[in-house]
Amino acid sequence: MKKRFFFPLLLLILTGCGAPAPEEPEVLPEVPPAEASFTLPETRPLKPISAPAIVTEGRAPAENYKLPPSQEHPDYWGNMQKWAYEGMFSLLAEVPEEDAAFYGLPWEEEGVEKVLIRWGDCLAEFDWIFSPGPNIVLPWIDCIDIDGDQEDELVVICHVGGGTGVSLDELHILEKSLDGALTVYTFPESLWREQLPGLFDMAQVNGRTFAVLGHELVEIDGEGLDLEAAPSSGLIANFSLDGESLSFWGAFALCREDSSIPHYVAETSAKVRYGGGVFTLQDIHLYSDEQ
Repeated sequence: MKKRFFFPLLLLILTGCGAPAPEEPEVLPEVPPAEASFTLPETRPLKPISAPAIVTEGRAPAENYKLPPSQEHPDYWGNMQKWAYEGMFSLLAEVPEEDAAFYGLPWEEEGVEKVLIRWGDCLAEFDWIFSPGPNIVLPWIDCIDIDGDQEDELVVICHVGGGTGVSLDELHILEKSLDGALTVYTFPESLWREQLPGLFDMAQVNGRTFAVLGHELVEIDGEGLDLEAAPSSGLIANFSLDGESLSFWGAFALCREDSSIPHYVAETSAKVRYGGGVFTLQDIHLYSDEQ
């Protein structure tokens, strides 16, 4: 508009037109400055992250247990109720075609959970949490060649923590030796609790706040959040097995300015690879928690 106003005035002056100038100059409407271009910090590709498994040898059974028989129509939930509330020796999960089963052993003392794993002719005890209060979640097992060595492994997922803002699983991979011993390789907590948050970033552009993970970002509501504190993965770590694809599901968390409790602003996922006693998270992605 300024160009349209000043160009005719300049033309009148140059042609010597005697028209009187206005007593007061025309006041042009204020033109707002152009909005700054929208840019984000440079993102980066993500490399897989890995850590050695936590290795535990199974113990020989403490006594000659009378194993609960497989059920034609299994009621694992009912069995779990009997274990949780009555302390009964209970069959909680199995893969009948692979002759594998997960038993909750009778309580010896409150808060101590012991598991008996049967896999063919092998029997071993482990000290695993698998059903913390107040939530009761069934353990899950399957038998597949998870590491591609042409030998099956027993994959076990136990729920170890639940409640408001908390959902924690543990992933165990069991391998059978030639002498019948069972060795368990447990997914290390440090991989999702320490290494994964090291990939998290934050960005603030034009008053908007973004969670950033590699090449991916989601916009979040940053009001009331402590944006100076490093993001964390909070207390969310879940595992699932679909066919032969093992996956991890987690969270992107910040803290509020007046609280240290994790505030979840986005979700994460990754493929889990296992081999040679090492776990790896790869194909890591970020999602809005509102979708």
